[in-house]
Amino acid sequence: MITSFLVLEITAIATFLWAKKLKLSKLDWLAVGIVTIINVIFIYWWMPVPTLSQLVIPVALETTLVSIWAVITGTSSVLVERVVNGKRSFSLQGINFWPFVIPFIAIGISVSAGVSKALTVRPMYHSVQAKHHKEAPLTKDDQPIALSAQAAENMMKKAFSQVPDSSMYELGDLSAQYIKGKPYYVAPVEFNGFVSWFMNRELPGYFVTSATDINDTAHFVKKDMAYSETSWFSHSIARKIYMANPRYQQVGEPILEVDNNGKTYWVQTLLRVRWAGQLLFDNIHVSITSADTGKTKVYKTSDLPKWVDVGVSPEAATLMNRTYGNPYAFNFRHKNQIKPTENGSESGVTPMFNVNGSLSYFDDFTTVHSNADSDKGYSLVDTRTGQLRFYTGKNVGIMDSEGAMKVAKQLHPQNKWHGSNPVIMNVDGTPTWVISMMDNNERFREYAYIKGADQNIIGEGANASDALAAYRNALAGSAQTAAASDAKAKVKKASGKVERVNTNATLDNKQVVVFKLVDDDILYTLDPSQKQTALLMQTGDQVNLKAKSVKGATVANVVSLKNESLK
Repeated sequence: MITSFLVLEITAIATFLWAKKLKLSKLDWLAVGIVTIINVIFIYWWMPVPTLSQLVIPVALETTLVSIWAVITGTSSVLVERVVNGKRSFSLQGINFWPFVIPFIAIGISVSAGVSKALTVRPMYHSVQAKHHKEAPLTKDDQPIALSAQAAENMMKKAFSQVPDSSMYELGDLSAQYIKGKPYYVAPVEFNGFVSWFMNRELPGYFVTSATDINDTAHFVKKDMAYSETSWFSHSIARKIYMANPRYQQVGEPILEVDNNGKTYWVQTLLRVRWAGQLLFDNIHVSITSADTGKTKVYKTSDLPKWVDVGVSPEAATLMNRTYGNPYAFNFRHKNQIKPTENGSESGVTPMFNVNGSLSYFDDFTTVHSNADSDKGYSLVDTRTGQLRFYTGKNVGIMDSEGAMKVAKQLHPQNKWHGSNPVIMNVDGTPTWVISMMDNNERFREYAYIKGADQNIIGEGANASDALAAYRNALAGSAQTAAASDAKAKVKKASGKVERVNTNATLDNKQVVVFKLVDDDILYTLDPSQKQTALLMQTGDQVNLKAKSVKGATVANVVSLKNESLK
């Protein structure tokens, strides 16, 4: 903050002295005082990071105005009349136009910064903490299916009457987080303008709802908060953060987090800025501000308190994805170009709750110059560290989230439902899109499971369990049909312990047994009329079997089965 002020102030005073040849009148000193006041207001209100890219334009404008002032008030300028051969001419002498060089230099630097920002992309690309993986980690057991953020926000808006004097406030930005180990969506109640802040000065509280229980409702929690994003002047969160660390750029909106003791804090992502304005991701800092006292402390991501879930904002994660997919300026090498689809619910990414108590931002990538709806992989950005993990493997070549959303939209055209929160998961080894279906009022209706490589294999249900069961039935049916009609189907032997089993699954209105073995991605199906003892199968049973399947399929049709654990 002081650095930015000194840059503006020194260039202004230097221009004054140069233009007036070190002789300042009382009127000039008054102008210097006015410029100083303008600089203070500019720094306080706009909060620029002290880099050339953010200060060069203010310097250019300021020095231009000072130079014009010097020309208008220049006491040493005189009008000279010359008469040569009877011809009269006039000229000005004593006016100093050299100070105008300063704004021209500043404009030149600004143009150079713009060119550098467009051409120099490799430093940003290399600053992303990225790791490439071929095996996708997302399985149905690893990731609880989260409720759509739009549905949670809709519930909070419908419950807004719980807020005292609700007409004075509005719902703030939604964020995903854990509270006492359970996944929730949290959204602050914000001021709806200056008058609202002036009359109340404190926010009344925030809304919270379960992120995984579709039957939960939004609850308003009363908690006075004197500092917020929509507060003014010294109670503005952005200003408190800027005063604590003006050298870093605030990226995204401040996120309201609740610790395990019920205290509220504003968490903001801070990134380094290069001279030309590019953001770097290799030294992420996080600002934490008490919503009650305004006390602010800046941490490195490695030093964050354990209760902080979202040190990296969704906006920062989206910027990382864009940077990672675009390592070359002006798309000079198209074969290496990919782009994030940005179909997520929070600034283009979808928050994912992991069973280990961590959070990640999900987004999938597609080709840059193509309408093929083909997936090129997906990323998971750790919300605490900012590390980006990019996964390809068997997910490459399936439809991307854009294609999955189009398929979902056609499931119930009469109801005009649409898809939300697209997430890819491996269901029994099959890349599968999980879509939350929403109506026009953004109310959750059902889940849809869509096979990534075949848009005709779909399972729907009012909850994740029902949708998964329907999807598995569809998978089993497609595999049985393929095995029965494909001459290339082969019989293979397998043995192992039963990891999961469903003896009440249905396929074409017929009962089937569906089970999976430990360390085996194949989903096995069996007609119990051919082997009635299969209905007695339990988790942990040791079985030997022969199954018929098509090469590359993830579902096999059992032709013979022996349960060694059944005596």
